[in-house]
Amino acid sequence: LPATGLIMSKLKISELSDAPPEGTGKQFNFKHKYTEIDYVLGLFQVKGVFYCITDQCRCCSGSLGQGVLKDMFVFCHKDACGWNIRKGHCKFNRSDITPTYKVAIEEDGLYIEI
Repeated sequence: LPATGLIMSKLKISELSDAPPEGTGKQFNFKHKYTEIDYVLGLFQVKGVFYCITDQCRCCSGSLGQGVLKDMFVFCHKDACGWNIRKGHCKFNRSDITPTYKVAIEEDGLYIEI
């Protein structure tokens, strides 16, 4: 078990052909196959590496997956609030953090542990 005692599920979030192109992001909606919880996540590609973050901006509820990516920050499409796609912190208030998920590339698609 992880240190938290939680059991994580490895879930496919995207086909490789549906992944966002380099320097962009994309919003993904899916239902967890075991818990049936609905998720909305933002998936981004920077320098060939994929990053996944909760899609909803904690400041204004706008979409991060539909926002503008600049280096390691995505700026919400609604209020231009910046979020670090690797660490999850807000550019303007580092104590404000949103969940991030490690992305694994496999032959049949992109997976996260959630």
